[in-house]
Amino acid sequence: MQTLMIKIKKNYLRLFALLVVIILTAVTLTIRGRSFNIELYRSGQGWGYDILRNKKVYIHQPFIPAFEGQVPFSTRQSAIKTGRLVIKKIRNHESPALTRDEIKPIIGN
Repeated sequence: MQTLMIKIKKNYLRLFALLVVIILTAVTLTIRGRSFNIELYRSGQGWGYDILRNKKVYIHQPFIPAFEGQVPFSTRQSAIKTGRLVIKKIRNHESPALTRDEIKPIIGN
């Protein structure tokens, strides 16, 4: 009887340890996924954005990408939407480069 109780306790301890490992892994992956942030700033007569990874500048984008010339975003909203799209592409393991077709719906051109 006592041997059976010891086996049951060992199994519960193993299960508890496994559960702790799973929870810690999930928390770590969640934190990594949120390591990107967007900071907006004034750029000329408009807006630009920086994408930060772990609080360091990862991408500096003062102008609308994929368009000729150095034209800043006309609104804060278009800059932040574009930055979010870039982060989404990075998280999907895609190139962060944007095409005109991806940007047109955001900036309204």
